[in-house]
Amino acid sequence: MRILIAGGGPAGLTFAACLRQHGIDCTIVEKAAKGRAAGYSIGLHVNGWNVAERLGLVEHFKEKAMPLGPALHRDTAGKTLFSYDYRTLAQASGGRMLAIMRQSFQDIVTRHIEANVDIRYETTISALTDDSAGVDVTFSSGDRERFDLVVAADGYRSALRALVFGPHEDFLRPLGYRASAWRMPVGQPLGASFVGMMDVDHQGGLYDIGDGHAATLFCWRDDRTDRLDADARQKVLREHFGHWPEPVCSALEASIDWDNAFFDTVSQIDVPKWSKGRVVLLGDAAWCLTFLAGQGTSTAMAGAYILAAELARKPHEAAFDAYEARLRPLVTKMQAVSRKIGGHYIPQSNFGMRLQAWILPIMLSRPFVRLASRQFSAPALDLDRA
Repeated sequence: MRILIAGGGPAGLTFAACLRQHGIDCTIVEKAAKGRAAGYSIGLHVNGWNVAERLGLVEHFKEKAMPLGPALHRDTAGKTLFSYDYRTLAQASGGRMLAIMRQSFQDIVTRHIEANVDIRYETTISALTDDSAGVDVTFSSGDRERFDLVVAADGYRSALRALVFGPHEDFLRPLGYRASAWRMPVGQPLGASFVGMMDVDHQGGLYDIGDGHAATLFCWRDDRTDRLDADARQKVLREHFGHWPEPVCSALEASIDWDNAFFDTVSQIDVPKWSKGRVVLLGDAAWCLTFLAGQGTSTAMAGAYILAAELARKPHEAAFDAYEARLRPLVTKMQAVSRKIGGHYIPQSNFGMRLQAWILPIMLSRPFVRLASRQFSAPALDLDRA
């Protein structure tokens, strides 16, 4: 069997690693250049952790993990609203939790597979023809090749999904927010794992990476779904957050490298069926939990592991169906969690903000954190079910 994977992000790379464990050949095409440094952090939770263990990568992820410590939330006058400690959250998950920069994650998995997987950077799929016996693919280079299966792991705005399943807008479920994230140097230590601020309809802050840099994350209420150019993005961010005090204002003073940053609508993807013929969707291309759930990478990793295992023991039609049957209940649950969290993460009123400042520290304190974790975290999947 020969499989083509569109997308060299966490989902595609993890899927390639899982396929190699089963001795299945695969090729990855990635539109970005090699070494592109995506400037935001991702979380690894129980399902991702369990996949990483099976791939022998947990210790490598630990070596590059961001420091866990206090998270401080302030209002726009700089007054502390509430705080909690990420180490308490990690303990509630049995220590099976970490945060890592997306680029560090990709570098680790790439090194793990690159000797056995053909990875083609700055390459996309221009056209494909599924004749039921295989898939003929034309690449942006003009080259043509034939594969047994094609996997779309090319993200929320999946070009391959649009090519095979239909326009992006057909599957878009906007949540009413926009978000932006990038990596930046910091002159002074943050003094915490996260220093953030919130106001009505706004949330923003900086995560300590641990190497003299911070990862930003800004989110605000916005119903629009159109894409903005670089100048418009910076203007929007300054309009919403430029008047906030340190450390937020410093994050907006310098120009942002948008080639390595994120700015987009916060939306979920809802596709009625994740496969069509010999093409199947994986990760954000299939569902997109959004960062609000905090489980996107781990769920994509679990999906990659399950899909690879099913393909190793079943014909592709049965494998695709089994993969979706095993994973969709979790995706449906976590999409609902993401929608619920959004209303708390972005306060809609001053009362809501003050109420959150009272409730969250209680929910995330030692006596209650396990209960909160069970409500908002993904349950562990049976990855090895036959």
